[in-house]
Amino acid sequence: MLLTIPAPAAGQDLALRNDSLIVVVDPKAGTFRVTERISGQVWEADPWEHAAALLKISIGEEEQVVNLSQSRKVRAQRDGNAVTILFAEPVLTDGQTLRGAEVEVRLRLHSRNAVLDAEIVRVQAPQSVRFVEITFPARHFSLRTDVDRGAAVMPYWQGRIAPSYIFPMTGGRFCEWDDIQHNPGAIGRAEVYSWVGLSMPWWGTHSERSAVVGILGPDLGAEMEYVVNSNGQANFFSRKGKWSPYPRILTLSPVWDLQKSVNERRISYHFIPGGDHVDMARRYRATARERGYLITLEEKARQNPEVAKLAGALYLGIYGGYPHYVEMPGMAFTFDRLKEIIQTSREELGVDRAVIHAWGTFENYVPHHLPISEALGGPGKLREAVDLAKSYGYLYSSYHAYIPMLRHDPKFTTEYMPVNDQGELIIRGRWARNDAKHFLDLTKRTLPRELELIGQNADVTDINFIQLEQLPERMEHARYIRSHKLVMGTERGQEIFLPYFDFFEGLANSTQPRSNGELFYITHTAPLFNLVYHDAIANYGKIQDPDNDITFEGDFRIKSLRNLLHGSGTLLFFAPYEFEGMKPMIRMAEEIVAPVHRETFFSTMTDHAYLSPDFKVQRSRFSNGTEVTVNLGPVGQKTSDGLDIPAYGFHIRHADGKIVEGAFELDVAWRKAP
Repeated sequence: MLLTIPAPAAGQDLALRNDSLIVVVDPKAGTFRVTERISGQVWEADPWEHAAALLKISIGEEEQVVNLSQSRKVRAQRDGNAVTILFAEPVLTDGQTLRGAEVEVRLRLHSRNAVLDAEIVRVQAPQSVRFVEITFPARHFSLRTDVDRGAAVMPYWQGRIAPSYIFPMTGGRFCEWDDIQHNPGAIGRAEVYSWVGLSMPWWGTHSERSAVVGILGPDLGAEMEYVVNSNGQANFFSRKGKWSPYPRILTLSPVWDLQKSVNERRISYHFIPGGDHVDMARRYRATARERGYLITLEEKARQNPEVAKLAGALYLGIYGGYPHYVEMPGMAFTFDRLKEIIQTSREELGVDRAVIHAWGTFENYVPHHLPISEALGGPGKLREAVDLAKSYGYLYSSYHAYIPMLRHDPKFTTEYMPVNDQGELIIRGRWARNDAKHFLDLTKRTLPRELELIGQNADVTDINFIQLEQLPERMEHARYIRSHKLVMGTERGQEIFLPYFDFFEGLANSTQPRSNGELFYITHTAPLFNLVYHDAIANYGKIQDPDNDITFEGDFRIKSLRNLLHGSGTLLFFAPYEFEGMKPMIRMAEEIVAPVHRETFFSTMTDHAYLSPDFKVQRSRFSNGTEVTVNLGPVGQKTSDGLDIPAYGFHIRHADGKIVEGAFELDVAWRKAP
């Protein structure tokens, strides 16, 4: 039944006002415009279709997207500090009316703060029609490419920003940057907390005058849709043989999955006069604290003093073929060799603190983490290596994972895999085959005995904590491991697991270029996660992070410069036969990067800025007084305050005032073999 709401007089706008904002609703379309009073910034409605919301529907086998602002009936009513908008009888692409269909949304302006809530209140689909998803607000808060100077800010990976204007770029990057924005890859989606998605549930845009950051409500329920300086030509018009009538824009929108059962579909927009990506992160940090994610490293170290050993620690991942293969010829290491690597790291290379993560200590494939391999030396020899690491003040963990099941495993079983309602096996990818309800039992079978045998002081559990499905089981699993007073780490960390973990090997969306790769080419790295959580987690890179790929995002120079800039620890991942070649990088990381990580470990990251037009020269500051300036590019540049930063160079002002500066060099030399 159609909800009747008295309509305002023809052409009359509905306005909500407080000391910070003026929100004007167009009653004919249900769109809205926001004026930020202090800066004068006006954020307009969708510049493409003047759509308040876009609804994807499914009728039989066909899906289509309808503009709800073109519905036969659009009714808006103000109630105090809120405006409720009803869209009824939307118009299909063939001009037919979808009778009995209704969508109700609400805009609510906070009385004292510059915050506007946008919420989907109710959806009603007629019979034989399925509502798939709704984009609301659709393409509001956009920037016009090369007209409005600003950026979109996305907590994708560590964080990315996308400028709304053309800027100088070194090498051939300009070609890629400009071309991709005319390709389909300039428009896409990113989920929250997924394998490849957003590491935090917020995003925003800013101009030179003001910023707006949208924070999802506790139920999440939305993906972020991005349009990065695109007019939609390749996505919507080329295949129809038409030219796009739309301007190029930069915008981020929430897309709500109407098939998911959630209590609330709400995004809260915070407006910040003069704000940028740093201010957005600061604003979200307050939300993170309210939601219980912000448990600091100081608090964790009080609970377990071993956590302090992470400060300045190098993460040395030693890959022996496992978990892909057990005792793989040419890559497997003996425990005597492991002991040599640990000893050399300390005695020869001077590594003061380290996390030793050995991938290859068990006879069985994951998830069966026992027995310890006799062929490699047995538990006694491994215990010697662990004891040596602990004597140096290092942390040690063997590789653990409970979610994979490999088909070539001689002990392969379907016992731990999920089944559907009909009792049929659900076969997932090799690294995500097991059901979360079995994680705890599998861990209880092996972890206490492993502790008894080798006495490790850390635990790295791979993969398990990257999905939201069966979240209570995953939380229970994390709590059980933590009950053993181990310093805890995991691959692809999630903010929801921050209270349980002390270090992350990469973030939830650490990814290779093959996943949303084009988004990396048209954006710049921004330390958004560390701006929020630097003092809550020791953040290391993932082995598949793009800055480990020489052909994509750089090499060890750039990775090290970013670690300095972000106050992150260094991850070095290698097979034992590669150890000799890793020594120069280990020495450098210990001498240059580790001191910054050590002294900023318990500190917040207070500021980050781009100091050059090409975004290569950047500066960060920490609450303990450390300041780091780096140049991620191949051309030396001077900052506005007169600091010369050479190509791939760094300038560190430590907390005690000591200045350390230098640059990484890469030379190509050739000599004829004798």
